[in-house]
Amino acid sequence: MNVAGALIALGSAWILAKGILLIFTGHDRSLVPWFGLFVMSGFVVASMALWRTAHRWRWLAWLGGGAALVGVVSAVVAVVYLLSGTIPESPGAPALVGGSYAVMSAGVAVSLLSLGVLVAGNRSLRGGWRWYPLGLIVAQLPIFIVAGAIAIVVGSEDLADGLGLAITGLAWILLGYAISEKSLSTANQNRT
Repeated sequence: MNVAGALIALGSAWILAKGILLIFTGHDRSLVPWFGLFVMSGFVVASMALWRTAHRWRWLAWLGGGAALVGVVSAVVAVVYLLSGTIPESPGAPALVGGSYAVMSAGVAVSLLSLGVLVAGNRSLRGGWRWYPLGLIVAQLPIFIVAGAIAIVVGSEDLADGLGLAITGLAWILLGYAISEKSLSTANQNRT
């Protein structure tokens, strides 16, 4: 399995677990820093592969990789605080904790967008898979709208949040699969 895809899938499993735990226990566990750490590490590896194989817009690999590196550093800060029992909602949490979450989230967004454009433009994934990273950005809002509608019918806020997170986790795991199985580093070379 491709390292980038494996890291992205592993990070995504943390969001899936967070959603499932929220649905079944009603307790919101702080697993986002683990998602950020592994997904951002996967984006760093993917950006290096894309930089080597892209025939145009290579600067997007630098942008995505740079944002991912900043995201990794922010995720490490968040994980260190998390291991000490501090999350942004903790009483007296330093501003650095909330800041690390914000920078990590921005890193995910910038990396996914820039690498998604690069993948689509260079056909770095075969077939319709080349559109999946950009589709993942577009799908986030509808995922949470549908989860919210289901929760209104059922009458559970935990279900809304948990279902949205679980579906998001599955969608990101599928991104890891796409990158692994469709091979970012070789798809460009195998184009006809």
